Amino acid sequence: MKKIFFYLFYILFLSIIFIFSFSLKIFGAYPKLVATMMDAFESIKEWLIAIATPAVAVAVRHWSFYEKI
Repeated sequence: MKKIFFYLFYILFLSIIFIFSFSLKIFGAYPKLVATMMDAFESIKEWLIAIATPAVAVAVRHWSFYEKI
């Protein structure tokens, strides 16, 4: 039982070392994917601003109308 625990711990420890040592090289290898995701988030941001701007204008207009009453 102790031997099995030792081997499992050893394999887990080595796998964590490999994951942390190679992760920077793996994720840095796909700049096209990162650029595509950044473009997608920028377009979502532009759409949200375009949708929210008229709603804010209407809210401000109604607030000033209520203040005059």
